[in-house]
Amino acid sequence: MPGKSQIADRIAARGWSRQVAGTAVDAVLDEITAALAAGERVTLTGFGTFEPAARGARSARNPRTGATIDVAATTVARFHPGATLRARVASGSSGTLGALPAGPTQAVLASGSATRTSHPEPEDTTETIHRAKGADKVKVKAATTKAGTTRSAATKAAAKAKAKAAEKAAKAKAAEKTAKLKAAEKAKKAKAAAKKKAAAQAKAKPTKGKKK
Repeated sequence: MPGKSQIADRIAARGWSRQVAGTAVDAVLDEITAALAAGERVTLTGFGTFEPAARGARSARNPRTGATIDVAATTVARFHPGATLRARVASGSSGTLGALPAGPTQAVLASGSATRTSHPEPEDTTETIHRAKGADKVKVKAATTKAGTTRSAATKAAAKAKAKAAEKAAKAKAAEKTAKLKAAEKAKKAKAAAKKKAAAQAKAKPTKGKKK
């Protein structure tokens, strides 16, 4: 049963470096997760659609005790497989949904040069089969989509704003603490001064009934 690490290994086996493959897998999963958390729907043509779905509050039964428990409303992630994926699973085909660009190892073999080790830059577009509604081949962007870039920028901006707000709150808390300490010190000094003044006045007051 392959997991995330094994999938990265299989991608690396196509000629990609293990680090690049692992980073790519992490990036795709992170983007899908961020989109779902933001209430967005993610559609991967031919593979399927991920979407957030609201689940209302309900009553359930504890399987061990049989007691009835209340389950709060929540949002869950759902996946609907695409036509290509369903057909592949049904037929047991082990092909690929789409051809990946040549990895660094394949690029070296193709060029015949032993010094070319950098990963080739992806082309602007790549060709894929659009399975929906029997359409013919179409051109799709291989680079990050505009929506993905916008969502990534929004995530970074939100994180920056959150950090700034936390820093502002920390400064306000520190200022409040300093103000309290100063007020306490001022009250302490005032109390000491009043006590000293009262003692001086009592000492200077003449004793009643004293003969001159």
